[in-house]
Amino acid sequence: MPSQTHHARRRQHPHPRLFAVSAVAAATLLGAAACGSSESAESGGPSAGARPTAAASAPAGAVPPSPAGTASADLGELRIRGAYIPQQASDTDAAAYFSVTNTGDAADTLTSITTPAAPTVSLHTTVSKGGAESMQMISRLAVPAHGTAALTVGHDHAMLENPVHRLAKGQRVPLTLTFAHAGTVTLAVPVLGYTGPSGHDTTGHDMTGMDMTATPAA
Repeated sequence: MPSQTHHARRRQHPHPRLFAVSAVAAATLLGAAACGSSESAESGGPSAGARPTAAASAPAGAVPPSPAGTASADLGELRIRGAYIPQQASDTDAAAYFSVTNTGDAADTLTSITTPAAPTVSLHTTVSKGGAESMQMISRLAVPAHGTAALTVGHDHAMLENPVHRLAKGQRVPLTLTFAHAGTVTLAVPVLGYTGPSGHDTTGHDMTGMDMTATPAA
């Protein structure tokens, strides 16, 4: 009978053929992994464990759709979409909303809005503090390269001050937008009623009674 020492030595030194089989299997696996990595790199596919970026699912500068019944216009690299005015609820002002998408490589700035329907159109942002909302005037609206600047309910907005006549649903109001680089464009903006194009109730953002504090020019 072989000694226990002899068995121990055989366990410590596996048969040479096992080494050969293991080496071939390892080489095969490594080759497959290298091939997969090469194909992934050549095809532009993400590496294992990588997550898609926001830019991949929503490219920067993507132009938002213009809701039905709103106004839109193109000016150079700028795309103005979804322009509308809610039916006037205040005796002294009315709001205007739209988005501006810049598809170009250089930033631009909305510097002014004018209309024959009101002597003054100002840009404002809404600030919430201590449960109360107030409006702060801003002198311009930056439109980043490959980005979008939006005037939306409860946030940045344009305000037509002291309209020459009350703005009611069904009317169209010409708004002339002036940009620092792109130039000027005029839109015929519809008055859509209190709820706007998507059913958002804008009466909760009536300008009446809100604290209006002018801020220094940006």
